[in-house]
Amino acid sequence: MGLKYREQENALPDNAAHRPLDNVYIVGCSGFIYTAASIVSEETRPPSAALIVSAGAAPFRITVKGKALSTRAAVIPPFLARGLGAHEVPLVCFHITPGSPRYAGFRALAPGGVALLERDCFQELDASLEALYQGRLEPALAPAIYEQALSVPFRHLTPQARLDPREPLIRELLERRRDLTLTDLARELGTSYFWASRLMSDVFGMSLRDYKSWQKLQRVFHLLHSKRSITEIAHAAGFTDSAHLSRTYQRWFGQPPSYSRNRNNVRVMRCG
Repeated sequence: MGLKYREQENALPDNAAHRPLDNVYIVGCSGFIYTAASIVSEETRPPSAALIVSAGAAPFRITVKGKALSTRAAVIPPFLARGLGAHEVPLVCFHITPGSPRYAGFRALAPGGVALLERDCFQELDASLEALYQGRLEPALAPAIYEQALSVPFRHLTPQARLDPREPLIRELLERRRDLTLTDLARELGTSYFWASRLMSDVFGMSLRDYKSWQKLQRVFHLLHSKRSITEIAHAAGFTDSAHLSRTYQRWFGQPPSYSRNRNNVRVMRCG
């Protein structure tokens, strides 16, 4: 695949020209790609699964339960409490959100832990990873590269858990009916309230309440770089106020929404 690069209108702002911007490529409802020149975060529990690949020669460090793992490529399941140490290590992070059909598959690859990969597995994507990191990839090409990257772990890792065949139906119901309750879900699946709750946990690793919080954050993503204030965005997305939004965003992503929406920090590209 030939790479197309973005023109100079996306060059860094004058006051940020001395350092690379973080880049976010939003890939529909399936997920997003986040690139950064340096990430050092304390423990977070993001709801998305992640495939993290070093765009350079240096490894990064993932800390789980006090144990540090050094690697250049890894799969991290959703809701795993971990710290990330990548000081001056360029990273390309492929996030697989609960709305993605691949979400359950990535949960099965590394249930409860981190799955390490050889960086050579991604050698065919080196040029694409560099273009993503530099923020110069044509956004229209990002979804194909996203899917290509996500296919790599399944060629080298064995899923450690079985996928529930009801997962596609549950996902479809959750996306079609944003007001869905556990009682509604139980009725649609022909099961009890208790088992509907258990299925949510087994399939998505989260409660229905947490899934709805994620759906609200999806709406935040699409509004964050609008001209609306944080308070207006919070209300439009269904949060009670801006403080509620900020707490949820910080807890799941390790940074406040004000950082993500600052164009001197992050460049956002919508891909289709």
